[in-house]
Amino acid sequence: MKTILFIDDEPYIIDGLRRTLRPMRHEWTVVFASNGAEALELIGQQPFDVIVTDMRMPGMSGIELLKRAIAVSPRSVRIMLTGNADQQTSVDASNEGQVFRFLTKPCLTDLMLKTLHAALEQSP
Repeated sequence: MKTILFIDDEPYIIDGLRRTLRPMRHEWTVVFASNGAEALELIGQQPFDVIVTDMRMPGMSGIELLKRAIAVSPRSVRIMLTGNADQQTSVDASNEGQVFRFLTKPCLTDLMLKTLHAALEQSP
């Protein structure tokens, strides 16, 4: 079964993702973390096919998280999901975090599902 890790410090975002992805529970294992440190701990314990992170979180930015995740789990496909979309953030996410896709909040359910399917096709 494919595994996806979502990281976001906003509980309502996590709750929305849980509801949105519930129909996929027979195809994917979805895990949630509320900050970068928690996410890195999870990544160290098990491989994830896809990592989806918010950009702005207390303690560690999404870009910093993805840079660290690359060292531990280089084969994970990385996606940035953020409400603070500017050109520099996009460039940094692409260059430093090696993201597959960059999505903005709010993200439509169809777009999220299409992006996750495409990311899972890229994962080894």
